[in-house]
Amino acid sequence: MIYTSEPQQWRTQLSLPIEQRILPLPDEVRNIVHQVNMASGLDAVPAPCVPDPALQADLRAALAGMPAAVRDLVGPLLLGVCTGRGLGSSGITDIVADAVDGRILGCVVLLDMDLLETHTANSWATWKENLPFGGPGFSLAATIAAPHDDTRAHALQFLLLHEFGHVVTAGGSFLPRWWEPAPAAFFPFLDLSWHMNAAGRFVPWSGSDFDLRGAVDFYGTNKLHSDAIVTAYAGLEGSDFPSLYGATNPYDDFAECFASYVHSELLGRPYALRVDYDGVPQATLERFWASPRSEAKRAFMRELLGETAVVANDEKKFVAA
Repeated sequence: MIYTSEPQQWRTQLSLPIEQRILPLPDEVRNIVHQVNMASGLDAVPAPCVPDPALQADLRAALAGMPAAVRDLVGPLLLGVCTGRGLGSSGITDIVADAVDGRILGCVVLLDMDLLETHTANSWATWKENLPFGGPGFSLAATIAAPHDDTRAHALQFLLLHEFGHVVTAGGSFLPRWWEPAPAAFFPFLDLSWHMNAAGRFVPWSGSDFDLRGAVDFYGTNKLHSDAIVTAYAGLEGSDFPSLYGATNPYDDFAECFASYVHSELLGRPYALRVDYDGVPQATLERFWASPRSEAKRAFMRELLGETAVVANDEKKFVAA
């Protein structure tokens, strides 16, 4: 959680259209991220990044191209999209609270341009999917954009949709608040795939768990050999998780559901993952939202986003490259 001594500055952000809530990483946010990185053993040193006109255009296009249902959910909570470098992961979402009375003001989304600057949509998605694995042999190729849409703006949009899943979580009651101890209570999304064990840790129900799920490490140093791709993704296809990243914890489970549902089901964009061996295609993985295993989470997303959001929104077009 980020405590601010300037709450009114953040409150002012809420009066702006979300496409205008773009700003360089503020010092008070940078300091917290640096502390977290040091405590986590990460070498990344955060710094602000002033968005140039091209990045501004890409971010605004990504935000403007989101369905109205998403913008309506996020708008009252989103204090800003902050661009920086050296954050340690592609995106981070955190709560901002008043340092005087502790009142929650909303959420900030942080983007690490060191990890995004040179990527298009498909190259970024492919890079991210391969993060837990190393060594020669197997690899993954991700497609989240058609060739004419394979731009940085579309990479930013997918990442922002994931982070906006965390923003929606902060304003909802379907998952425990991540910044507080989790109570022993019913949470509608949590209970679809997860429960809390005797040690107070979130673990999947036995029918949702699979081999290597707990060993996957996207942003740490504990890489699995590329051979593990076959075992991990075979297990994923038998689970009710939308992605391998979504299987790591309940909060990323929801964020991945939110991002991929909006991306593929509302916006009608591709979401495909292929397993290669030495660059030669071996298999294409089943699309989560086309599978019966997504049924419970599809029902949850439809209720969250409203029936009017079920039709893909074709009116929003990207104007930035």
